[in-house]
Amino acid sequence: MSTILIVLFLLILVVVAASLALGRATYEVDSARDTEFLELDGAWVRYNVIGGGPPVVLVHGWLSSSRIWEPLASRLAQRFTVYSLDLVGFGESDKPASGYGVRNGSRLLYAFCAHFGLARASVIGHDLGANMVVKLAADHPDLVGRIVLVSAPADEDQIDLPTPLWLATLPVIGPLFYALGRAARPVRRMWMRPFVADPDDLTDELVDDAGKSTPAAAARTLSISRREISRGRLVRQAAIIKMPMLVVSGEEDQIVDPHSVSAWAGSVQRAEICLMDACGHAPMIERPAEFNAQILAFLTGDARYLDHAEAQLPTAADQEAEPAEDREPDVLPDDEIAVPPEDVHASDDTADLTVEYPVSDEAPPKIHRKREGTYQADGQDETSEPQTDRVQNRRRRATSADDPIPELPEDLFDWPEPRREPRRPRPEDEEPPPSSNGPSRL
Repeated sequence: MSTILIVLFLLILVVVAASLALGRATYEVDSARDTEFLELDGAWVRYNVIGGGPPVVLVHGWLSSSRIWEPLASRLAQRFTVYSLDLVGFGESDKPASGYGVRNGSRLLYAFCAHFGLARASVIGHDLGANMVVKLAADHPDLVGRIVLVSAPADEDQIDLPTPLWLATLPVIGPLFYALGRAARPVRRMWMRPFVADPDDLTDELVDDAGKSTPAAAARTLSISRREISRGRLVRQAAIIKMPMLVVSGEEDQIVDPHSVSAWAGSVQRAEICLMDACGHAPMIERPAEFNAQILAFLTGDARYLDHAEAQLPTAADQEAEPAEDREPDVLPDDEIAVPPEDVHASDDTADLTVEYPVSDEAPPKIHRKREGTYQADGQDETSEPQTDRVQNRRRRATSADDPIPELPEDLFDWPEPRREPRRPRPEDEEPPPSSNGPSRL
C-alpha cells in the first residue's frame, strides 16, 4: 500500500512540475521581416496593411488572430486603409510570460497607431479585443474616430467558456490541458465548437489559431481581463466616449451573453445596436455578407449596403432547391450597389466620418434587428412609415444635392469641420423661451 502511495505522490509531483514548466513557456519570433513585423513595447508584433483611404484598425479577440478579419479586411480595403495585427500572445506575434490583459492590450494598440501616425481612425474589436478598443478610446479620444464592438463582454459574469476550454485556463493543471489541445486537433475543435451557432461555420483557421498561443498567454489574458472588466469598471469608463459606436452581437452567442449590448448602449451616448439572428460568437465568419454590410453602412453612413446585402441573400426556398456546392459566395462589390440617378453624388463613401449628429440623452439607442427579411428600428408599430418609404427617405437624406459628400482631402487626417444643420426658424406666434440670464420663476 505504501508503494502505491509513493508512486502516486511521485506521479503528482511530475505532473505539477510539467504543468509549471509549460505555464512558463514563451515564444519569440525567430526572423522578423520589416514588411510583416514591428517591435512594440519590446515584443515583435505581426501586422498587415491593405487598401487605401481613411484608416480602419481591426483587433481580434481571445484565442484568435488577425486571420479572423480576412473576409472583412478584403471588403473594407476597397474604400479604406485596413490595419490588422496579431496581439501579443496570439497568432504569429511574440508570446512573453507577462504583459496581458485589457490595459496592456490598449497600450499595445496605442503604440501600433502611433507607429503609423494614425489619428481619428475607426477601430473594430472582437471579444476581449473589443474591450481593449473601449479602453483605447476612453484614454485617447483624439486617436479614435468610430468604434465597432463585436461580441464584447461588459462584465466578467457574461463570459461563459465550454468545460473543455475552461479546464485549459485553470491554474497548475491548466497548462497540461492546453498542451493537450495544441497537440490534438480534435480537442481544439471541441474547444471552438461553441464559438459558432452552426458547426459547418467552424473554419480551419479558427481551430488552428486556438492552438497558436501559450498556456501563460491564454490563461493570463483571460484572467486579467476578467478582473479588469469586473463590476462594470470598463462600462463606467466608456461613459466618457463621445464617438459613434456600433455594438454587434449574435443572438445565439454561447461565449458572451448577448445582453451585454444593453450595457454598452446604456453607457455610451451615440451607440447603435445590431443583433444578428442565427449567429454565434463570430459573426464575421458565420454571417460575412450581412456583417460586412452592417460595418460598411456604419462607417460610411450609407444604408444602401444593408439593402444590397438583403437583396443578395438567398431565401429559404432557394437554399433548399440549390445544392450547397453550387451556391455562389455572398460577395458585395461596390460597383454592384444600385445608385439611383438622383444619387450620383453619393458614390464616394470615403467622406467625412466625423460628422456630428444630434443626440438626445432621453432617446433610446438605435436598434438594427433583422425581422421578416427587413431591417427596422425597435419600437416602430405597424402604422409607421413603410420600410420602402423609409429607405428611400433615408437615401434622399444621405445623398441630397443640398448636402453633398465632401471630396477626399489630400491629407487624410486633415478633415473639414463637421457640418451643422441650420436652426429651424421659430413660428411667429410662438413665444421665445425665457433667457437663461434673466430671473427664473419658481
